[in-house]
Amino acid sequence: MFHENGSRSILLYYTGITRLAKNILEEIVEAMFRKSPSHLKTLAEIAANAEAGATAIEQCDYDRLAATIRNSWELNQRLDPGTNPPSVQQILERVSDLLAGAKLLGAGGGGYLLMLAKDREAAVKIRELLAARPPNARARFIEFALSDTGLEVTRS
Repeated sequence: MFHENGSRSILLYYTGITRLAKNILEEIVEAMFRKSPSHLKTLAEIAANAEAGATAIEQCDYDRLAATIRNSWELNQRLDPGTNPPSVQQILERVSDLLAGAKLLGAGGGGYLLMLAKDREAAVKIRELLAARPPNARARFIEFALSDTGLEVTRS
């Protein structure tokens, strides 16, 4: 069920926005070494949230997965407010009513945006909205499919 229904509602969007992750990671690692209580607490919450996300996938629970994606995005922003620059926030605001959850992948600040639409129809509308008026010339949807056989790479 998750494989069939979820894959049609999960979108991967290249924002066309770039950000150097090196400086972000240095700051986070430095805070860890200083044993910053707030950073350590957030990192522990990120680990627990990842476990909850894995459980949601194992149980084919799309709504719970979307909740963990939303939570992950909030936790990432707590670690580094630069994770969500205004240019990314503008993209999210355009489609927010259609989303069950979303987050930038990696260190954030740009790159790839994972979006879990509320349903298939919402996913179609998100595609239409962002394809009709992309935020920049490099932004585009990346086609992918969920696989139960492992990683498969294709070229087009």
